[in-house]
Amino acid sequence: MRRLSRKYDHSGAKLTLIRTLYVEQASIIADVSCSLIVAGFLKGMIGVGMPVVALPLLALFIDIKSAVMLLSMPLILSNVPQALEGGKTGRCLLQLMPVILGMIPGLFLGVRVLLTLNASVAEIIAGLVVMGVGGVTLLGPKLQLQFRLVLPAGITLGFFGGILGAIAAMPGPLVFIFLLAKGLRGKAFTKEASLYLVVSAGLLAILLTASPQFNWFDVWVSAAATLPVVLGMYVGQHVRDKIEPETFEKLVLIAVIAAGAELLRHGFFS
Repeated sequence: MRRLSRKYDHSGAKLTLIRTLYVEQASIIADVSCSLIVAGFLKGMIGVGMPVVALPLLALFIDIKSAVMLLSMPLILSNVPQALEGGKTGRCLLQLMPVILGMIPGLFLGVRVLLTLNASVAEIIAGLVVMGVGGVTLLGPKLQLQFRLVLPAGITLGFFGGILGAIAAMPGPLVFIFLLAKGLRGKAFTKEASLYLVVSAGLLAILLTASPQFNWFDVWVSAAATLPVVLGMYVGQHVRDKIEPETFEKLVLIAVIAAGAELLRHGFFS
């Protein structure tokens, strides 16, 4: 299978998402769209997990850097309704301040790392991240955080969440563990998690767009990528009552870990 990433990474040409997709074969663009539909289907089924599935699938067809850029706007737009649901968004944002304070420098560092890595190293790091996130989510550790530790834990996990968000378009898993450890459940958890994803993905899109590798045309391409994600979400929401979500989630996470292993293999041996 032809991968455009090698061509642009090695030649030093400007690596824009719109250029990547423009010169690709129609079949590759169709594969990218199908990958986004599958990722949206998972989000529709269990409410989370879109980038965890999307990144390893997209990395089969386009380079990691373009995949992260492509996922930035779907991360924002697919989470806005849940972030605004129930009102009191300003209060929720204040509660997220420890995480956001850590996330901002983490994103800056992560974007710098992402844009300076060659394709193979990026794939290895992304593969490790995908496997780690899939494993942690599958095992589902149950933690309880004492009040005095909320601030330092929020800043720390926000920082590493920002790095993972930039390198692998996965800003959420570490922060989700923090929110659960605070005792958030149900709609309260969904609102804070969604608001965090909107803020982190928005800043990620700005940082990537400000870099030499991408531009504002890529933002429009990324925004268009929301359509197949929404289509997948629509289908997933309509079938989630017919399939046991916990069983489905475990099967998907096992597949995600396998996909991360494939990213590692490709990064080491390509």
